[in-house]
Amino acid sequence: METRSPEMIEKLVRVLVPPASREHVLGDLQERYQSPRQYLADALKALPFIIASRLRRTTHPLGLLLVGAFLYWAVFWGNRQEHWVAALVPTLITLVVLAMRDVYREVAPKWLRVVAVDIAIAASGVLLSQLIFAATAPGLLLTRDTLLGGFPLGFVILFFVRWQSPGGVHQPPGFSRGISMQELRAEINQYESTIRRAIRIEIGACILVALGFQVLFWSPAPLISRIGAGFTSAAALFIIWYLHRYARVRPIPENFGFADSIAAYRADLKRRRRMSKTYGWWYVMPLATGFWLMGIAPQLQRPDSQLSAALSTLVLAAVSAILVLVHQGFARKTQRRIEQLGIVSERTQA
Repeated sequence: METRSPEMIEKLVRVLVPPASREHVLGDLQERYQSPRQYLADALKALPFIIASRLRRTTHPLGLLLVGAFLYWAVFWGNRQEHWVAALVPTLITLVVLAMRDVYREVAPKWLRVVAVDIAIAASGVLLSQLIFAATAPGLLLTRDTLLGGFPLGFVILFFVRWQSPGGVHQPPGFSRGISMQELRAEINQYESTIRRAIRIEIGACILVALGFQVLFWSPAPLISRIGAGFTSAAALFIIWYLHRYARVRPIPENFGFADSIAAYRADLKRRRRMSKTYGWWYVMPLATGFWLMGIAPQLQRPDSQLSAALSTLVLAAVSAILVLVHQGFARKTQRRIEQLGIVSERTQA
């Protein structure tokens, strides 16, 4: 009687099971092994539940809604297509690809490479859908302006968003009332590295937005759209200035003692908390105003498009509110860490 699954079937199951769950799932399957058919059947029965479990852990509902709204309205211009399905299909393709990439994320990925692969796969899926529609349903094709403008620019922005806030492997840290100086220093270094990286990515994205909308500003578009493009470009430049002026990392000296390091770390966290709580004013409002002027205001000039303009305004307001809520959540998490650091004591190394 066979006591272990055939190597080929085990390799197939290893590929199908997400990396974060792979070892213990394969172990459980091996313990119940009776025959290759039973082994494969058990794996296929368990796979949907494993993927669903990983989806719950790697997908943030508000983040999914935010990215979906961005894709539909800003990337695929849902209010400018002949049929709403034309923008919905590539939106869903992109969301599914990115969600599944998070589910199958390796435990310690190289973020720049994997994010580039994420976006490339999603973009390939969108282009494949366009080829299929070209042959089967031409009325569902995206417009030429969307394919040449919103699609590439939007996916560049999406790349920076994913690079700055990757998903799939985050595990919230635990809390201990005692922490060694070495552990505290490691947390501070990781914190400073993460913030520095996030700000650089954000500034890079804003530079691209500023340049991209400058091109639209000088294009032969309606005056109100050009004003909106110019306003959006200016808003991106303002955010660059704000991040450089107020958000850049102020390193905590490594020669500080435990108490001084805690005090400086808490002070910097309080600064980050204030930025998160005011995110709507210095980030969301300037960009949202530019987007409204560029994409929605022109619709108000056409009587037959007022309903679409009202709907687009509601969507933009909802996306803005979600962004603010997400950063309010960041502020609450930061506040919890500030409070925790207020009661920790130094633990000496054994």
